Amino acid sequence: MAVEPHSAPDGAWNTQYENYLSLTQKLDQAKAHECDALERAIAAAQDDLLDTPSPSFTAIARKLEILFEGEVDGLDPDSEAKRLILEDLTNLIQEQSLLLGCHLSA
Repeated sequence: MAVEPHSAPDGAWNTQYENYLSLTQKLDQAKAHECDALERAIAAAQDDLLDTPSPSFTAIARKLEILFEGEVDGLDPDSEAKRLILEDLTNLIQEQSLLLGCHLSA
């Protein structure tokens, strides 16, 4: 099987995503003096994650959630549009899962 340009093994993306989640969880429990370093590490992990090609539609949804973080809760048109994009992608992932007869986490 030929390797497609800009593709990444699931493992690389998943490892970076797990690192990002771990850092964000640590930030939630961090003491005040630890926050700056953790916020810098989270920003670096986000950059790495966003630079890594997505191995699936679910990975794309996670990237959009990261990019839209804090921007989907408002009542303004931009917030609503971002919410709808995420909902559409989540619905497409679920529909694809049903068509393929497998469970894909969304």
